[in-house]
Amino acid sequence: MTAQVVTTWRHRFLIDVWVEPREVETLPAVVRARVHDMATDEECYVGSFAELERIIDARLDADGVIFRRWERS
Repeated sequence: MTAQVVTTWRHRFLIDVWVEPREVETLPAVVRARVHDMATDEECYVGSFAELERIIDARLDADGVIFRRWERS
């Protein structure tokens, strides 16, 4: 018999990213993003991937997931 591995999702985030049109086409595009914490129903806007990383790291820290490593499955 093979043991089954069950993944329990403790942290889920929904990330919305969009580009807003500019009145002057030669100006750089404005990219905006919103992070929705599915566990707490909190939303906040971020201005960079670094800010997104800080939010997720803070949530993991608060839950005691201190020793961690990011990986692709």
